Amino acid sequence: MEESDEGRYSGRMEEQKDKVYKVLIVSDSHGNTRYVRYAIGQEAPFDALVHCGDVCADLDRDLGEGRDYGLYVVRGNMDYTGKKEITFDLGGRHFLVVHGDEYGVKYNNTMLLRHAREIGADTALFGHSHVPEVSWSKDGVLLVNPGSVALPHQLPRVRTYAVMTWKEGEKPDVAFREIPESVF
Repeated sequence: MEESDEGRYSGRMEEQKDKVYKVLIVSDSHGNTRYVRYAIGQEAPFDALVHCGDVCADLDRDLGEGRDYGLYVVRGNMDYTGKKEITFDLGGRHFLVVHGDEYGVKYNNTMLLRHAREIGADTALFGHSHVPEVSWSKDGVLLVNPGSVALPHQLPRVRTYAVMTWKEGEKPDVAFREIPESVF
């Protein structure tokens, strides 16, 4: 199957029917691309890598060419370039990706959820708080914050990222993974 620029997969429906989609979600690496590379090494293969901002590096350049997955990156409050918000479609889901600072996610997810509903997103990925979180709204919008791969704020302070898997038409599963202190 070929991936288009929008992150949509082309091909016959019967080929995709049983496909398990996998998205690696990271955030708040603050220039520490080695933690992102660690997550990639642990989770490959996957369909998309989403970075929810505060990259503080050129992730596209740092990861190099020849990737076999889609790369979606938004600008965080510590970044100087990039889009503040992106959307893409994958495996029957419509994704909204933001950093979260402009939606007050350190306090609650009300504004982010409202925006996701306004644009018709059924999945909102965000960072900024450095604390892993997953929740479902009553109307089925999935909210995922992977935490921080570099500077965690939850206790105990563990570097985290998230992995989302699903089959088209089914409810996704979100799992948080830890980056062991002994890795680096």
